[in-house]
Amino acid sequence: MIRRTYRGGSRWLALVMALVAAVATTQVPGSPVVAQTGPPVLFSDGFESGSLSGWTSGSGLVVQQGLVADGLWAAQGVMNGAAASVSRTLAAPVSEATVRLRVNLSSIGGTSALNFVKVRNGSGVALAELYVTPGRVLGLRNDVTGVATNSPVSVSTGVWHDVSFRVRVGGVSSSVEVSFDGAVVPSLSVTTDLGLAGIGRVQVGENVTGRVATVTYDTVTVTGAVPSADPVLAAAGDIACDPLNSNFNGGAGTTNNCRMAAVASLLADPSIKAIAPLGDVQYECGGLAAFQASYHPTWGQYLDITHPAVGNHEYIASSATTPATGCDPTGMAAGYYSYFGPGAGDPAKGYYSYELGAWHVVVLNTTCAQAGGCGAGSPQETWLRADLAAHPTMCTLAYFHIPLWSSGGRAAQNAKAFTTALYQAGAEVMLTGHDHIYERFAPQDANGVAAPLGIQAFVVGTGGANHTTIPTVAPNSEVRDTTAFGVLLLTLHAGSYDWRFVPEAGRTFTDSGTATCH
Repeated sequence: MIRRTYRGGSRWLALVMALVAAVATTQVPGSPVVAQTGPPVLFSDGFESGSLSGWTSGSGLVVQQGLVADGLWAAQGVMNGAAASVSRTLAAPVSEATVRLRVNLSSIGGTSALNFVKVRNGSGVALAELYVTPGRVLGLRNDVTGVATNSPVSVSTGVWHDVSFRVRVGGVSSSVEVSFDGAVVPSLSVTTDLGLAGIGRVQVGENVTGRVATVTYDTVTVTGAVPSADPVLAAAGDIACDPLNSNFNGGAGTTNNCRMAAVASLLADPSIKAIAPLGDVQYECGGLAAFQASYHPTWGQYLDITHPAVGNHEYIASSATTPATGCDPTGMAAGYYSYFGPGAGDPAKGYYSYELGAWHVVVLNTTCAQAGGCGAGSPQETWLRADLAAHPTMCTLAYFHIPLWSSGGRAAQNAKAFTTALYQAGAEVMLTGHDHIYERFAPQDANGVAAPLGIQAFVVGTGGANHTTIPTVAPNSEVRDTTAFGVLLLTLHAGSYDWRFVPEAGRTFTDSGTATCH
């Protein structure tokens, strides 16, 4: 059965320093990635600069030396009907963040609760907040649903309290965990629906007028999710623009085209252990010179963990209408195979397999004529069946370029025989590109019929080139998007997997969930 959920004094200083030390890494582009041993620190500020540098002031806390937990400075807000808050924008939205801070409530009055800390999405829309009532009761509000919950915890005045506010965003499976002075608060640690938009901003203090309170903050630290011990595969296709493309812009691209560099920045995540380019890796024709000028400075930084699938554009011999750099006149993708070398498989085939953690991963070639065919009984299909039979107990993932199922208008039958073999072998996941969209399907059998033990397919043509449209929604399509460039991250556990689409900075679409292997 498939389980599917959709999902977002000195002691304190010593803890922060330990966190920073635990996650320190050194990475040279293109070198093997060093795994983190603790949660990544997204930012930390004890206000020791004597200013609010790096924060955006809503109404403004004041950095002062009168009431301090650690060091010499702290940020204080004095509210008598006015707001006092600051916010910090993260480098990119994340699905999980933990805000740890020290807070001292000197006084509170009036009739309205005061926000201690609030998390917002990348567009600034509030997701969840931790507050204290005029009666000094600690509470949680889900800003997406509007539901507020008070706890039995009483907040003392004139005392420094340690607060931990952990928020995970994942649709109806989103969760919040609250700890106060080192103890978990059960009534505020709940599973709740926070939507799917990732956490993009953190706010401390109260941004609403009419509140009456004096509150001081010290040592605010925000960390991300603890890296999984299980490998993460990052996947996307339709990636790098031709250097002659009018939108290339020196490799930086424009707002909606040639975003390969922006998407490549997402690959620096140290939990990523393998990268799967899903074909049409380099436009317009996969020429070696184009690879060196466009793909290599961006995605090519991670060549040592890259396992590519070839697309139809790599085989284009020439282009009379679209600028193309260094095409292979034989139409056999010489630039692609020369650039990736043995990591792309046999140049006469373009298909191969590898192991990643507890998973078996199969890479196929859907440019059928150049691969010796794709139908039942073809060399590639025969190889696939033998390869699957040799790995009968492993969770299985397959990826290739041209989708069998897509709402983008470019689905084709190229991979029908492959899908039949994969379904019969109990494969779990199928990844494709070709349509420049993101789409997730419900599990299906090889004939596209919804099946609880079927293959879950994703179209991830979001590597940066451009977007295409969705003319007709395909059967069993569950999620679709044509606005965001980004990568699909698959965390491959022994017996299950998690998926999360991560958009480039500035885009808000995301999608996440989990499922078990067959």
